[in-house]
Amino acid sequence: MNASVKPAFPPVETLVPHAAPMLLIDRVLAADAESLTAEVRITKNSLFFTPTHGVPAYVGIEYIAQSVAAYSGWRAQSAAPGTAPKIGYLLGTRKMTMACDGFADGDVLVIHVKNIFEDGEMGVFDGEVRKGDETLVTARINVYQPDDTAETPTSNQETTKP
Repeated sequence: MNASVKPAFPPVETLVPHAAPMLLIDRVLAADAESLTAEVRITKNSLFFTPTHGVPAYVGIEYIAQSVAAYSGWRAQSAAPGTAPKIGYLLGTRKMTMACDGFADGDVLVIHVKNIFEDGEMGVFDGEVRKGDETLVTARINVYQPDDTAETPTSNQETTKP
């Protein structure tokens, strides 16, 4: 095998517990023990796209959160191939900055996330959304991923008990 060939990553839909139309990132470009880089191409069919404004820049936080989910799914599948992605929750953000109003049709965005802190079910990640050499969105996000032993309802189950 040629050493210059980049490793192939699983399809993003196998790493993130979202389905279309809410799966917003397109593919994983790179990953290692501490970080992941993903890509999204903005089109007129992108969720949240409007002809006058494109996709609002604040959607960048969801691109970052889904890249964190892909990182979690990639780590799980690296440890045990075939592992289904786990549900996680974006709890909040600190220091989010946006250098633009939105993303235009044809923009190719690269999202990079880095694991800053992890303690059981809680995590903190730094994320950025870039277009070429320009950083458009940055944020530090707090996330929560329930333990496997916790009872987590699926979308078709009732969430309250009589």
